[in-house]
Amino acid sequence: MRNKIKLSTEQIKAMYDYLTGKAFKNKKKKEDLQFLYHSLTPNKVYVKYTVYGLEDDGSIYSENNLVCINPNGKVMDCENDFNNIKERMAFEYGLIEIDLDANANVVFK
Repeated sequence: MRNKIKLSTEQIKAMYDYLTGKAFKNKKKKEDLQFLYHSLTPNKVYVKYTVYGLEDDGSIYSENNLVCINPNGKVMDCENDFNNIKERMAFEYGLIEIDLDANANVVFK
């Protein structure tokens, strides 16, 4: 089965907001930002990143995030789409990395 999809202008804008940092509400350190695509959900774009921060007691925390961008540009938390870590790992295995070029065209990375 072949899927052919063109990302919407709203999705591309939401991706750009992540690249420029506008999508983040806090100034915590963010690492490993990736845009991803999955053939089973061709109309969505996924953003995966890790946030690091310091707690008031001096401890360090890390948080792995996976969010999806729907065709209307709405960003949703995808963490609850999986019943367990095994399902999430199986889904993430099928993700491929994509990126935006200087002209806001999607490219494979």
